[in-house]
Amino acid sequence: MTRTRLEAIGAAAPYDWAPSDPREALAVSRHQFAAWFVLAGLIIPAWEAQVSIAGAKFTVGRLAVTLLVGPALVLLTRRGRHAVVCDLFAFLTAAWMLGAAASTAGFGSLSSPAAESLQFLFSYIVARGYFFSPAALDTFVRALKILTVAVVLVGAVEYVSGRWIAHEAAAAIFGTTPLGAVTRSGVIRATSTLDHPILFGVFCALVNPIVLLSERAVGRKILLSGVCLAGCVLSQSSAALMAYVLGVAAYSYDRLMRRLPGRWMIFWTVLGVAIGALITLAEHPIGWLISHLTLDPVTGYYRILIWDAAFERIGQSPLTGYSFQLFDENILDSTVDCVWLVEALRFGLPAMACLLATNLMAIWPVRRHSGLEFDDFCERMNLAFTMVILLFFFTGITVHFWNYIWIFWGLCIGIKASLREILCY
Repeated sequence: MTRTRLEAIGAAAPYDWAPSDPREALAVSRHQFAAWFVLAGLIIPAWEAQVSIAGAKFTVGRLAVTLLVGPALVLLTRRGRHAVVCDLFAFLTAAWMLGAAASTAGFGSLSSPAAESLQFLFSYIVARGYFFSPAALDTFVRALKILTVAVVLVGAVEYVSGRWIAHEAAAAIFGTTPLGAVTRSGVIRATSTLDHPILFGVFCALVNPIVLLSERAVGRKILLSGVCLAGCVLSQSSAALMAYVLGVAAYSYDRLMRRLPGRWMIFWTVLGVAIGALITLAEHPIGWLISHLTLDPVTGYYRILIWDAAFERIGQSPLTGYSFQLFDENILDSTVDCVWLVEALRFGLPAMACLLATNLMAIWPVRRHSGLEFDDFCERMNLAFTMVILLFFFTGITVHFWNYIWIFWGLCIGIKASLREILCY
């Protein structure tokens, strides 16, 4: 991005941001507060640490995006800001979720659907409003890396102690019942401050592309990427390890092929051919993917049963789903390890399609504004958050996201949409 364009949006190049007047200093403070506040939900366990306000339950992450959404909307309406197509689909996703749930379970049962739909939309809006300029985005990335190190350290202590200490501490403070620790092969699976070891591991894998592309010093890059890998290993999650490997592979491909202008066109072509071959040759494509993406063959087989049962139910109510109603089935009522299936079951295929479109519209290539180029930091972050969203999409095939990871997804899409806005206008 050119210097002229940076000045037009009220930002300077990251890492050397020095406010020259009180208004700029206030803007820096505002973005710093927003970054730390919206990421606070990462380090405070959502399951145990909840407060009730006006009859609604709020986790720290949910409270943060709710309080920040109003000011974020004000920032979005300022001169120089523009809507992008992704904004429409984010709104449609939340609107369809609420409408489908109301038609299925009635307006008296909208508590859970409202929490899920609005926290996604609010987190998206907060990211669009606050983390638009390079300086604000740099603040967000710095805070994210510090907190990632903190949650991995907590996970390491859990591994040594054999206890989920963060959840036990939060339960003691808030007077709730902590989540019970889970093990694999007799060894505790770390979950740190998140709600499940898989979510903890996948989060670490999602942060890794941001680490690789934001750090310039090789030593810090290797160290922080190693921290992310440690989190994946401590979680003992096959989805996390696969996502980490994919993130490193994509980063390595970009570095090795950076002199080739059409490198990503080649990448997508090869990927498309591979997916086409899988669909054509495999009798059960999703089953093949699941069976090859799990450490334990038994869990892979169980996930295939989930897909078969879910497809049958979705076919009976494809438009509106079943909201949060139970199915009186042991498989579907216990767990559905796929965010795409969960959204289709709860709110119908249109909700899943809108969510998919929100992701795709954020990362879809655009024709850059005439003469406009990103600065180096924005260029790297544009690629990093593209990778993150693709990893969300991929891991979502075998993982369901809820609580803070669901909010983090909305934040990442919102940041990527803001980078897209800079390119388009």
